[in-house]
Amino acid sequence: MDISKILVNIEQGADSALLLEKALRLAEGSGAKVELFCCCYNASLRNSYLFDKAALSHAEQAYQRHIEAELEPLTTPFKELNIEVDMDVCWHRHQAEAVVQKILRFGPDIVLHPVKQHSRLGHYIFDQADWQLIRECPVPLLLVKQKVWSDGGHVAAAVDPFHECDLPAALDHMILEWARRMVHALEGDLKVMHSFSVLPHSVIFDEHLVTDFESMQHTVRTLHVEALAKLLKPYGLTTDSPAVTLKEKETPQAILEYVDEAHIDILVVGGVARGMVDRILVGSTIERILDDLKADLMVVKPPGFVSSIDHNG
Repeated sequence: MDISKILVNIEQGADSALLLEKALRLAEGSGAKVELFCCCYNASLRNSYLFDKAALSHAEQAYQRHIEAELEPLTTPFKELNIEVDMDVCWHRHQAEAVVQKILRFGPDIVLHPVKQHSRLGHYIFDQADWQLIRECPVPLLLVKQKVWSDGGHVAAAVDPFHECDLPAALDHMILEWARRMVHALEGDLKVMHSFSVLPHSVIFDEHLVTDFESMQHTVRTLHVEALAKLLKPYGLTTDSPAVTLKEKETPQAILEYVDEAHIDILVVGGVARGMVDRILVGSTIERILDDLKADLMVVKPPGFVSSIDHNG
C-alpha cells in the first residue's frame, strides 16, 4: 500500500519551511494528497470573553480566519507541482488531542509533526504535546527536526526480532513496510539495524557462568543473527547484506552511533504503550534517543493500536 494522504501539523508562529519542504518531497514522490493542519488557541482572547459565549465564538472564528490567511501562501509550492493540497484550522486548547481527532476524521497514512530546537545549544525541546502524540497517534508519526534530508534519502528500520521491549511480533514487519514506503517515496535506499547486548563479563560472579561465558556469548549472538535472518528473508535481505547492521551494545547507544555512521535521514522505530511505572523505572528507547538523534524519527504503532483520545475529545 502506498502513501495516499499526508497530514502536516503546522505549529502557529513556528518556522515551517523545512517541515513543508519535506512534506512536499514526500507528496511529490508518492502522489499523496496533503492537508496542512493548525491547532490554534489564545488564552488571553478566551479570558476576555469568559462571560459572553456568543462573543467568544465570534472571536474564535475571526482568529481562525486570521490563521487560515497565514497558512494560505504555504499551499502555493504544492499547487505549483499539481499536488492536491488543503488546509484546516481548529481552535483547541490541547494540540495533541486536536491532531489525533483530526487524524480520526481525515484518515491520513502518515503525520508530519515538527519538534523544536534550541537555537544555540543544538538540543531539542519536547513538550507534553510531543510525548502525547508519540503515545497516542494511531498512524505513523514522523517527528521532523531541523535537518535537511540528503538527495537520496537514507531510511533505516530499527527492528527487534526478539521483542525484548514488549514489541508485538507483527510490529517489526510494520516497521519494515513503512521504511520501504518511505524509501519508495524518496527514491532512497533501505537499511536495517538491530542491536543486542550480551551480559558483560564484569557482572558475572558465578564460577560456572564465568567458565561458559564465551560459549554463552556465541549462543546469544547466533540466536539474534538467526532471528534477524528469518525476519529479513521476505524482504530479500540477509544478515550479510551491506544494508544490514548488527551492533552488540545497548540499544540507545547503538542507535545513536549507527545513525551517525550511516548518515541516516529517517529512522523508523516501533512505538508501544508503556505503563507509567515502567517508563519511570527504565524509560523507553524513544525517550532515551530522541533529543540526541541526528535524524528524523518515524514512530510506527503495532497493528490494531487504538488511541485513547476519541473522535470528539
